Amino acid sequence: MFAHTCTVCSERYLIFPSQLTGVSPAEDGFVIGFECWCGAAQTEPAGRRTADHRAA
Repeated sequence: MFAHTCTVCSERYLIFPSQLTGVSPAEDGFVIGFECWCGAAQTEPAGRRTADHRAA
């Protein structure tokens, strides 16, 4: 479970494992694909955190 701000509805929601749609490798870890509560497809980088992507 993690929190995400949707790029479509601009709401911040908790994302649960049942909403995951896939995982893809990325340069610094991987990218999680999931569906927002509003129905929009979203992605979230995971793995090593970079200076420009830190938990708020």
